[in-house]
Amino acid sequence: MKKEKYVVAVGPVCIDEYYSADAWVAEGDKGVVRPETNTVGGMIPNAACVFAGYGVKTYFFDVMNDGPLSQQMLQNLREYHLDVSPVYFDNTMSDSKCIIVLTPGDRTILVANSNKPSVKLSGERLELFRGASYIYTTVGDFAGFQDAVELADDLKAHGVQLVFDIERSNFDKTGEELFKRADVLFFNQYGFEKYCDGENAQAVYQRLFDWGVKIITVTLGKDGSYTKTPTDEARAYAIDLPVVDPTGAGDTFNSSFVRCILEGMDIHKAAEFANMAASYSVTQMGPKGGVSSVEHIEEMLKQHCK
Repeated sequence: MKKEKYVVAVGPVCIDEYYSADAWVAEGDKGVVRPETNTVGGMIPNAACVFAGYGVKTYFFDVMNDGPLSQQMLQNLREYHLDVSPVYFDNTMSDSKCIIVLTPGDRTILVANSNKPSVKLSGERLELFRGASYIYTTVGDFAGFQDAVELADDLKAHGVQLVFDIERSNFDKTGEELFKRADVLFFNQYGFEKYCDGENAQAVYQRLFDWGVKIITVTLGKDGSYTKTPTDEARAYAIDLPVVDPTGAGDTFNSSFVRCILEGMDIHKAAEFANMAASYSVTQMGPKGGVSSVEHIEEMLKQHCK
């Protein structure tokens, strides 16, 4: 019997509070911000919604309280066709939020740390994770599970592939054992710079491949992406479209790329599709601006990549 293909996305959902400013201030200085809007966000749920928009069956896992704000956020995710049944409730948790300040050059994100309790997967939740094609998360979020390394080994023994989204803020050297168990790594350029820590990039790639990593992508913002495997590489470029809000562009790229490899595409086609999806996402306001259909992104590819 053919195994159902689905993704389990693991990471915090939060309220994104948007502000705008004429410039980002230096440390110790004072600036004026203008309130813009509030929306449901979080890098992992943003990516999960993009998966679901492409028709990929997607489950969402987080540890959160079951108060009114949490229920509001979960209802929002249901509206994007996510299955939120795996969510674990703990009423010692505070509400989670991100503060996003839009400036003319870019945007700055401040994440409120909610100090989540460590959870041990068991029963139906564990079986759900074991049946996934991919677990999509960050090293820091996966490390929040009890016995995280043993859990990673268990999932891999069941044929699950582990995908980690790597940014400066979501890993440290204590996560090295999880890097050793990754199948796919997405670094943004700043996360890769931190991970290399002055070491030659090619030596870093080789060490990760020696550990068993299959695909490494470094996203480069408006300059596109660079993807490498043990035997191939792909350099793809973003499309120059009017930028409204870059929030969620990396999440859109990553989930779009995984959707492509889930469907059996090579890294060249996957990177091309993912860059187009990410380019489209910045033309929309809000962290879920990249939610679209496969047909829409393919049509944009025909228009812009002739």
